Amino acid sequence: MGFLAKDPWNPAIRREHMIAQELVRRGSSVRFVQAPADVRRVRTNPGNWARHLRRPGYAAVGPGIEVTERSTLLPGLRGRLAERTDAALLGGFLRRSDWAEDLTVFMLPWEWRAAAGLGGRVVFDCTDDWARLLPHARGLPDQLRRIADEADEVLVVNRVLADLFPGRTPTVVPNGTDEVLLTAPRTRERVRRAAVYVGSIGERFDVELVRAVLTALPDWTLTVHGQLVFPQRARAAAERFLRLQREFPGRFVYRGLLRREDLPAVLDTASVALIPDVPRHALGQSSMKSYDYCSRGVPVVATAGHLEHSSDVPPHTALVLGAAEMAAAMAAADDEPPAVPEQRIAWAAARTWRRRTVPWIEAALGQPSSDMADAPIADLDAWPGPATVPVG
Repeated sequence: MGFLAKDPWNPAIRREHMIAQELVRRGSSVRFVQAPADVRRVRTNPGNWARHLRRPGYAAVGPGIEVTERSTLLPGLRGRLAERTDAALLGGFLRRSDWAEDLTVFMLPWEWRAAAGLGGRVVFDCTDDWARLLPHARGLPDQLRRIADEADEVLVVNRVLADLFPGRTPTVVPNGTDEVLLTAPRTRERVRRAAVYVGSIGERFDVELVRAVLTALPDWTLTVHGQLVFPQRARAAAERFLRLQREFPGRFVYRGLLRREDLPAVLDTASVALIPDVPRHALGQSSMKSYDYCSRGVPVVATAGHLEHSSDVPPHTALVLGAAEMAAAMAAADDEPPAVPEQRIAWAAARTWRRRTVPWIEAALGQPSSDMADAPIADLDAWPGPATVPVG
């Protein structure tokens, strides 16, 4: 099976990574093509960019999983010419990979044109309302209509996204829980009035909301973990985010990318976990943060926009509008009854990636997967460790 992914392999924490790993645990092999690096990479690593413009360079990152970088000239979302050029490059790249996968999963709509002529089943897995997330993207309506007409199956993480594909009834498979977070031992005690955010930080992160909440709650702290993903055109927004550290010294702390193995301890110390999304960017999401947070029983306070439309809202989640409601929900969560965290953990345990992958497989392969659901899980203990794969 093969993924034409929307992200790099490292860090392997996103939906496509979790599904790929589950497929391997159930006996499949996976080839993973990272999101392409465009011509801007020439300024920082010209040799690496040129090597992966035409030819793959697969490296093993785990048992049954091979990953390669890919290069392109311009992102396909820039317009029709960029889309067609990138699709031609991707098509040639796959031919040079001897691509003959039984299942190929596309995740970026502007890459779909390269699906023509591929053997096996070809499906599209939609994780975002791309027009909301990338309002500057061009050609999306035509690309989504083409996917609706041509894909063997369309999967979406939230029922809201189904309307993006006219004439199709996509299969809804939300995101899920990393079982490692459910089983990791507790080594830290909860700290009162300590909020945490773990996830990517970009234009979706509501800086003004966070500023107002910290002003309203002068005895609270907020620690933020994650990668900055602001595009070049949003440099001012990135500066506004980083300025919070100067405005609230010691109370707002940005710690950068968090190692996955450190996540349980970080969540265990938090009295509340935040999802401070800008609502217009959040509609149609299936927040992986909510599964991470609930796996450790942490109270979740989220802005309105996506959780309430997912048909799968975690128990006792506070959905808020504005800073006053968020501040009040945080204060209330700091004093919640002791039994409530166990209800969140039970909710997360019922939604592991092991469970989620079964309906995903059924839809993607177009056949029942009960045999795969009962298949023995591979023993990974003997694996010596991942190869180093550059971020593409």
